[in-house]
Formats: sequence, structure tokens, C-alpha cells
Amino acid sequence: MKFFTMLLTCLLISHAHAQQWLKIDTVFNPSGVAVKNFSAPEFADLNGDGKLDLLLGSSSSGRLGYFTNLGVGAPPKYAADTLTFASIYSGGAAGANTDYPATCDLDGDGDWDFVVGGYNGLLFYRNIGDTLTPVWQKDTTIFSHVNTLIGTDAKPAFADLDGDGDRDLLVGIGESLFGGPTPGITMGFRNVGTRTQPNFVQADSLVIGIPDIGLNSYPTLKDLDNDGDFDLLLGRDLQTFVYFRNTGTVTAPSWAGNSTTFNVVESSTYWKDPTFSDLDGDGDFDLTYGTSDGTLYVYQNIGTRTSPQFQYDPAYFRVVRISGNGASASLTDFDNDGDFDMISGDWLGGIQYFRNDGTRFAPRFTKTTSTFTSLDVGSYSSPVFVDIDSDGDQDIVAGALAGQVFCYINNGTSFTQNTTMFAAIDVGWMSAPALVDIDDDGDKDLLVGAEDASAIAFFRNQGGNSFVQDNAIIAGVSSARNGQPAFVDLDHDSDFDLIIGGISGTMLYYENIGTRFSPVWSRNDAMLAQIKVGQDASPGFADLDGDRKPDVIIGEYNGNFSYYRNQLPTSVATDTQPQDIRLEQNYPNPFNPTTRIIYQIPNANGQSGFGSDKVGTKLGFVSLKVFDVLGREIATLVNETRPAGTHFVEWNAEGLPSGAYWYRLEVGSVSLTRSLVIVR
Repeated sequence: MKFFTMLLTCLLISHAHAQQWLKIDTVFNPSGVAVKNFSAPEFADLNGDGKLDLLLGSSSSGRLGYFTNLGVGAPPKYAADTLTFASIYSGGAAGANTDYPATCDLDGDGDWDFVVGGYNGLLFYRNIGDTLTPVWQKDTTIFSHVNTLIGTDAKPAFADLDGDGDRDLLVGIGESLFGGPTPGITMGFRNVGTRTQPNFVQADSLVIGIPDIGLNSYPTLKDLDNDGDFDLLLGRDLQTFVYFRNTGTVTAPSWAGNSTTFNVVESSTYWKDPTFSDLDGDGDFDLTYGTSDGTLYVYQNIGTRTSPQFQYDPAYFRVVRISGNGASASLTDFDNDGDFDMISGDWLGGIQYFRNDGTRFAPRFTKTTSTFTSLDVGSYSSPVFVDIDSDGDQDIVAGALAGQVFCYINNGTSFTQNTTMFAAIDVGWMSAPALVDIDDDGDKDLLVGAEDASAIAFFRNQGGNSFVQDNAIIAGVSSARNGQPAFVDLDHDSDFDLIIGGISGTMLYYENIGTRFSPVWSRNDAMLAQIKVGQDASPGFADLDGDRKPDVIIGEYNGNFSYYRNQLPTSVATDTQPQDIRLEQNYPNPFNPTTRIIYQIPNANGQSGFGSDKVGTKLGFVSLKVFDVLGREIATLVNETRPAGTHFVEWNAEGLPSGAYWYRLEVGSVSLTRSLVIVR
């Protein structure tokens, strides 16, 4: 048993970093579908279960996202499948081009093949498996001629446009990286082969009447009016669609512009990439489109098969994100209900509030209007919660594009700007504050990140919120461009470590190998290596699942958030640990200002003596401490050798602010933890 424990310990140490962070998409994307910049959706039943699955192109990585339809709920939930398309790579540079998937049976064998447009033109993947278990084989011959004509940003759409029983091709042209056709035109290619052996040749007759619609063309084809031919909707790099009814015949399309059918679509997003599918199973085609920030919009067809009418349905692919760009994350229990709420900045200089309507163990964020809406720092706000005046409530300190630091004092029902506290601070551009008592002298010190990595600056609080720059405190720290710092005790050694997000979407980790009074920073790239977002990572830490380990939410440039759960074990139990040490929930809870905590210690034979006056042999040293959400020790309630039996301690939390805390009992090598809530 001891050998097993030693082996387990070694495995935990050697694999700790690789296993530490688990990305949970459903907190900010309840549907289970990840948000990816410049999203390009395509629906098909790819696993033969009768439900529409989702293929999702994007500009993220050159790889497709695949989400299987679980058929649970209305609208349904989805689950990411990282294996089925793992071998598919369309090439190009992440962030430089988008992948556009299209599904069709190009070889006429009765199952779905697919084509992906993008950096390398059109790539064809033949399904050599079956309808239940697809197996993909790349075919480089079918589009070899087409690819010489279409550039590096082309979206395909397939339909039988000439009535000969095989699929023809329209290609929307975007902004190619290395030249190519005019962005915004749509090219036609007739299939002069067969249903099983396609051969595409350019055919301008298929696109007569389709104009250059501006930057980019993203076509999709469906018979929207049920007259037997295919109609055409074009997305583009603007806020609107361009729709053409096919007023020709099954064998000869004729495109007539229609400006009314899709004029109900929102105009707040740009770069719209559409697709049609019957999402609600009512026999007509609904509209889904991707956008530049990755949000998927669904408009249900509430009309008929012959007269479509579209209405936005917010229940599909709901995303919890800020309005606009420039998300950041700072967490505290602002509404005093025992869980963590969040604020974010944005590029327009505002502060957006997300109330946690879930629990201490399962967060569920809802964007909510609040008193924060009146706060404005000009542009590029980067706010954090902090009780800067030590009055028990949460104030706000925020950075801004111009490099200054703003302070807003919480007066109970509103915020008042303090214009003097940080008036002398200016780091150039894009200030991002983080406050913590780094020298353990009872007041909050200030670290400010900046656009220029070398401009990061530390300001020591000399008392009375009088700040003096002292960069000696951050000796050895190299920041990132657009640095977004945060402090948290990530290694559970009772001092604050430093994390800095940056423009690359990654985070730097500096472990504090000094003390609570005098930090010494040691960079550790392995700790956060597996975490990567799109651009401008802005982290906020808190224990969001009640396991007393700090998890992280990361805001990013596109306005979205990512949640990573901390899975690193805090300790490894041994076979000599007693199993009936108990730590009870404090009562009352929530409380103000006094509560009682009961704990029990077994005697030498494992009996706790609960309900009796018996006292067994002494077990060892007992520690009972209270910590705040950042892992800082708030109070020591017990710190001595105690006899076996049942014990209690009364704790008076007078002077502490409202919010969530946790308390930890340590007996020998056993550690037990519970949370408590102070409500003023």
C-alpha cells in the first residue's frame, strides 16, 4: 500500500501540469458548442442517428470543430467530438483565414462526404466508411483545376443547378492572402462528370445576374420557396445578406434580387456566413449564420415551405459574453449570495456585470444591467473588484486605453469616482491593474500592466492609499504585450503568485518562492502551458466549483470568455490517515458576525467519542484556519494539539467584508475544507 501511495505521488507530481486545467465550455456556451472566431457552420447527420450534427469552421486553427447532436432538450445540446475529424487539417495560419465546410455526397455512394474551403482552396474528403461511422480519405484530384482559379479564401456551395442529376458548384470569393479573384464575386462551376465521378468546369452562365457584393461572398443554396429550384443567399463582410430567388427553371437558373425576406436579420454583427437546415423538424428551412466574434445566430422559419418568414430564436447556441469586444474578468461575491459574480471591461470603456445565478459549486452567469453601466473610462476598460477603502464592500479600480488608473468608491447604492488616489499613475497605453497585499502589511498594493511589456509598474501602498512606484518588488518579472496581471495563490503555499495574460492569448506564471512579506518570483511556463485563447488573455481567478482550488475565467479580445477548472490535487492521502475526522458546516450560515464551527477528532482506535464525554488519546497537532477567495489566511481559530473528541469554536468575523470564505481543518496529514458566507 505504501509503495502504491509513493507511486501515485510520483505520478501526480510528474503529470500535475498536464492534468491541471479542464476547459468547461458549457458555463459560457450552454449548448455545448464552442465559440470560434469567424465561425462557419454546416449541419448534417454525420453519425446516422437521425439528428443534425454541427461542423464548425473558423479562423482558429486550421481544424474543424465537430459537435454531435445529443438530442436532449429543445433546442438540443451538443457534445464536442475531437476524434472524428482529428486527421483533417486545411492548412494556413491560425487567425489568417477561415475554413468553410460543406457536406454533400459527391461520389454517389449514399453517405456524406465533405469539402472544406480555405487557405488551400477546396479540399475534398471522401467518406470510405459508412453513414454510421465515417472514415475520411483525402482526394486531391477533383478540385485541382478549380483551385487554380479561386484563391485562398473561398467558400463552396453545392446543388444541382442544371437539372442533370449531379451537383454543381458555386464558390464565393473572399480576400485571398496572395492575390486571386475580386473579393465579393461568386463563381460558377458546372459538373460535367457524373454523380459518382464529378468533374467541375467554370460556367459563367450559372452566375449571370449575381453582382460583386463587396468584400467577400459566402453562398448557400436551398429551395426556400418550394418551387423545385434552388434559391441563393449570400453572406458577406458587412452587416446584411443579399438574397436571390431563382425565377428560372430547374435546368437554367435566373437570379432575381429580393431585399425583403431577410431584412429582419439583426445588423449589429458583421461578417455573416449562412447555412440552411431544418433545425426544429417542422419541414422547412431555418437560417443559421456565423459571425466574426464566433456567435451563432438562428432564425426560425415561422412561415411556410412556399413563403418563408424568419424570426430570431435566442434559445439556440446561447453565448454568455460581453456586448462588443475587449472582455476581461474579475470575480467576487458582489450580491452577497454565496457565489462569485463577475465584471468585465470592454473596448468602449464601459463595465459590464454578470450575476452568478448558479451556486457556489456550479456557476451560471447572466449578463445584467446594474449600477456599473454609468461607469466609463473612455475606452479599453480593464476593471477589477477590490475593497480599496476597507469599508467591507467592493469598489472598482479600472485601467484604460490612455494608460491611467481609475478608482470608483462603492457608496452602497452607487459608485463615486475618486480622482486623486491614482492621479499620478500613467503607464502609457492600455493600463490593466491588479491589487493585492503583496507585503502583508494590511493594505492593498498595485501592479499595472501595459501595452508595452516593459512599462509594467508596481506601486507600493505606504498606508492611507498613498502609492509610490517600487519596481524592485517585481524584479525578475518580464511582462507580456497588452499585459493583464492577476494575483492568486496557485501553488497553495499561503503567498500570492503572479499571472500575466497577454496579446498572444497565453499566460505567464510567476511562482512566489519568497514569503508573504517579501516575494521572489520564479517563472514556471509549464503550469499554464495548456491554456490558450484567441487574443488578449485577461484572467480572473476564484474557486468556482467549491473544491478550494482557484479556477480561472479568461476574457479575450473578441468579447468571449473561457472557463478552465483547476484539477490539480492539493495533497495525496496516505494509508495511515484516519478516516473519521469530521468537519461540520458552520452554523448559522450565512452569518453576521458570529458563527460556530464543530469538528471531531478520533482517538487511537478510530472512535470519535461523538455524543459522549470520553476523551481518547491525543492524535496530533490541529489547525483550523479561515481563508478568503484568493487563498489568503484571514484567521487562525485553532493551532495546537487537541485531544480526541468533539470540539467547537466560535468565530467573530467583525470587520470583515461580506462575501464567500472557506475554512480548513488539518489534523496530522488529513485536510478537510468547507465554505462559509458573511452577509452584512
